Amino acid sequence: MSTRPLTLRRHVLVFAVLVSGFVFFLVGAILFLHHLGQARTRLSASLQSTARIIAGNASAALAFRDLAAASEILGTLRHDPLIVSAVLYDLQGETFVSHGRPIGSPHPLDPDSAVLVDVGNQGETYGRLLVVADNRAELRRTALTWAGVYGGAFLLTLLVVLILAARFQRAVAAPIVSLARTAQEVTSRRDYSLRAQTRGPAEVSALAEAFNTMLLEVGRRDEALARQLVALDQEVRERKAAQETLRENTREMLRLSREAGMAEVAAGVLHNIGNALNSINVSAELLADHLRSHARSGLAALQELFRSPPPKARAVLEAHAEGPALRDYAAACAGHASEHLTLAEDELASLRIGVGHLKEIVARQQTLAKAPRRSEQFDLVEVVRESLLIDKTESHAPAVRVLQSTEGAPPFHVFADRGAVAQILINLLANARAAVATASPADPLVRIHIGPATASHLPVSVSDNGVGIAPDQLVSIFRYGFTTKSAGHGFGLHNAANTARLLGGSLRVHSDGVGRGATFTLELPRQPPGVAHEA
Repeated sequence: MSTRPLTLRRHVLVFAVLVSGFVFFLVGAILFLHHLGQARTRLSASLQSTARIIAGNASAALAFRDLAAASEILGTLRHDPLIVSAVLYDLQGETFVSHGRPIGSPHPLDPDSAVLVDVGNQGETYGRLLVVADNRAELRRTALTWAGVYGGAFLLTLLVVLILAARFQRAVAAPIVSLARTAQEVTSRRDYSLRAQTRGPAEVSALAEAFNTMLLEVGRRDEALARQLVALDQEVRERKAAQETLRENTREMLRLSREAGMAEVAAGVLHNIGNALNSINVSAELLADHLRSHARSGLAALQELFRSPPPKARAVLEAHAEGPALRDYAAACAGHASEHLTLAEDELASLRIGVGHLKEIVARQQTLAKAPRRSEQFDLVEVVRESLLIDKTESHAPAVRVLQSTEGAPPFHVFADRGAVAQILINLLANARAAVATASPADPLVRIHIGPATASHLPVSVSDNGVGIAPDQLVSIFRYGFTTKSAGHGFGLHNAANTARLLGGSLRVHSDGVGRGATFTLELPRQPPGVAHEA
């Protein structure tokens, strides 16, 4: 069994964890250092303020050599747990009074933990004051607090990333793995009764439905060919020369049809899921060519053999009592088989037309998804047609009548990102179909209208006769996370409105109220920025 789907899951999980972990660690480290620096600055500023206040209060005591007053003033520093030492020096640099732990001389001044200020009054200096603080405990507490905060946030982020990665794996990787396993079982067991699960994204679901349709058709043809083979073997088992020829032709037809059609289609689907539709088309072409050339030519040769047998065979058939009846019966069997081959060719033609239609739709979606994002001038009518085609394929809602109309003279050219415009229209059409399906009106209707154009913009509107929008919800309809659907996420219209603004246009909504439908209007620029608008 291939390990590629498992590798996809592992890569998604590792990529999500590494990217989120690296970004969070980098941002957290920067913020941690920033907060630690702010704490140092705050503590240093507090120490400076305290030193100036004490210096101002001690100026009189130092001027009058009042040792008791100076000791009392320095004693007030005991209320500050961060200050460990304070020394009041006179003009000669001698210690006048001290507080706290003794300070060695000379004292190395650390601007973050020690402050030396002048003590004086009205421009006259009486001495100096040295205040020393121990900020390590406070900085350690600050560091541990922020480390705990960032650690908890990191664990929460990692949990969210794991949940999102698991949801992505269930939504995207699991359906692809299931489809690959089903295709492998069909190829190895030749059991065409197996069916792939039609779940997951719209593209994978459409591919699984096409694969199931192919299996149903191939299985039906396989059973029909097997029944014909058994019937022919039973009827011609006791005939000698004609019996051997008919059996060989039937075996060759069965072998070629199975190898060139069924096995090739199943192997092609297993080899490359992305080329599954192309494999179906090629296999149908090969099977049709086989029915036209080999099988039909073999039946024609069999008919000709019994209608105009060789001389020896003619003598044997004419001599035998049941010879003419055998010739007529064999010719009738060949004609009956020829009629079935004609029906099979017609069914194959219908299958090829359907596969071609599905290939065109998938190709359009891949073009929209993979095309580089760039603005260009294009005909809005063509993009509306493509969006309707994709919306019709992806929609599982009941049938809705869709009307198209234009107002003004063509061409209806706009200048924008073609893929982005198509995505917005597909989103609006899907919402309109959902609104109509919820309301279930007598005549489900979605209308898409282009025009009339202004000097700078061309509008295209999508209207429906669905559930409508309440007046108090109109102001919030484009807000991120706002939705009126029970299973909605509130992303589609928010992204569509933002994309419209980035394209130089706008997206607005109008509704007469609940149960009276809604109209979304997308306005797009007609010319590139800086180009004079046409009148």
